[in-house]
Parts: sequence; C-alpha cells; structure tokens
Amino acid sequence: MNGRTYCGHYRGHYLKSTLEYIYARYLDYKEIHWEYEVKIFDLSTGGSYKPDFMLSDGSYVEVKGGFNYQTDLPRIKCFEKDYGVTVKIIQEKDLRQLIASTPMVYEHLKQEWKQIAKGLGMDTSGKNNSRYGAKVSNITRAKISAKAKSRMKDSEYKSKWLEGRKNSAKVQKQNERLKAYNLLRQYQVFVTCHHCGKEFEVLFRKNKPQKYCSYSCSNTAQFSKISGDKSFLIQELALDFAKNNAQSILSCKVNKIISVLKPFYDQIEKEFGIKDERTVSKALLGYQTNRKEILFYFHSLVENVLGTTGK
Repeated sequence: MNGRTYCGHYRGHYLKSTLEYIYARYLDYKEIHWEYEVKIFDLSTGGSYKPDFMLSDGSYVEVKGGFNYQTDLPRIKCFEKDYGVTVKIIQEKDLRQLIASTPMVYEHLKQEWKQIAKGLGMDTSGKNNSRYGAKVSNITRAKISAKAKSRMKDSEYKSKWLEGRKNSAKVQKQNERLKAYNLLRQYQVFVTCHHCGKEFEVLFRKNKPQKYCSYSCSNTAQFSKISGDKSFLIQELALDFAKNNAQSILSCKVNKIISVLKPFYDQIEKEFGIKDERTVSKALLGYQTNRKEILFYFHSLVENVLGTTGK
C-alpha cells in the first residue's frame, strides 16, 4: 500500500486501508459473516495483538499490503500459540485472486473506496485509533523505562535530547505566532474609499491597506493627480530625460525597459508623488498604455530632437 492508505467507514466499521475494504466486499459477496478488530489480545511475550477480521467460523484474517516477516510474523505466531486459533495472512496478490473469482473488478473497487473514504491517512482519534483501549503491560512498561534510563546516562544523547526539546519549544512558539497572524489576516474590516467616500468591506491588511473600493475609483483618483499643468511639466521632464539619456534609450531592449526608465519614474515620484506608471503614461500620451509604448515615445523624442542617431 506504499503508506498511502484511504481510511473510512463501511457498514459501521472504520476500515484503515483499501485492501481491507476490498476484502470486506469479498466477504459480503460470499455471504460470510465478519467482524472487524473485535478485541485486543495480550500476548505471552508481553505485547498485544489486534487481528483485522474475525470470521463466523472463529478464524482470523490479517490483511497486509506489505508484510514484515521479522516483526509481524512472530507476533501472529505467538497469538496462534497462546489462543489456539489460526490467522490467515492475505496480501494484495492473494486479494486479487479472490476478487478474480467474483463478478467484481479489483480496480473498480479501489476507485469506489476512494470515493467512500474521502480521507488519506489514518484517523487516530477516539475509537478510530487502532490502539484505542489498548493497555500497556507491566513488562512493556519496564522495558520502556529501562531503555529510557540507559539512554539518559549517555551525556551525548542527553545533550541532544535537551537541544531537541528547546528546538521543539521554539517551533511551537513560531506556530502559535503564525496561527495568530493568520487569524488576523482573515478579519474583515470596513474602510472608506479615498475617492468616492463609499464604505466597503475588505480583509484586514497591516501594511499598505486598500484605499479604493474599485478599479474605477483607483484609476480616477490617480488620473486626477495630473492636471493640465502637471501633464505639461511631466512632458518637459521626459524631454530632458530623453536628451540626457539618448544613447541608452535608443539601444534599450524590451526586457531592459525598467532599468533604463527607472531614473525618470523616480524623478516623477519625487516631484509629483505619482508612483503609478499608468498615470505617467496618461500624462505623456493622453491614454493608459504599457512600458513598450512608453519606450517608443522616448524613441520619438530622441529622434525628433537629436536625430535618428541621438547625437
């Protein structure tokens, strides 16, 4: 199952993999009564074991996508010996053979379970937890305690453990700050449009809050900054800029427009407080346009004043 298990409810049981669902469908088709994870059994080795399926004949079935023979098999063998029962291990290849003997299609069942489960990964809450109700035996407690104490005697391990605790606390604080920040970002606030005076609702923004209620108001407010006199002064600045930077303008490539015209835009912002390039294009050409058209405008200024060579 490569770790990507779809979990969900089927007939009142919380199945924890696609293979378990397919096997349950097979049992239903064969009209075999089954129960799922009915009990946690204590083992003589000190551990515990919870079989997947218990069938009507008293036998147990373990459905595994990937079976670990070193860890899973000894536990199952111990369970069989302690309780005098048999456990049948069914893997994906076995399940495909079982489904092949029925009218059902294996791949169709897989897709069907994905639609039913709607969850990728195991739910570990309450009774859906595979370890729900499992008690740790005294033998296991003693093993855990002894291992922890022996590890803490190692100074290198202890220092790494303490450092890990500190880092974990830092990460937790960062997560809490991030949660608070995200909650703040989702606040809806009412602000007043700087142009029309209309009150409108927007997401809270600490930096650069929204000033205008619409694109239309934003454009109108920006264009209102350029009166006839300002437009004339901006055109004069453009002419001076063209004279002083003729060669760089004529040799400018389309992907270098920003770097070439940046000094001009900086001067406009400094003298008139206009940052929007669309507003500047309105002052120069009488209409809103793009940077490429602005570059052609400067080309024409250079050619008309200094000639085609810019000298």
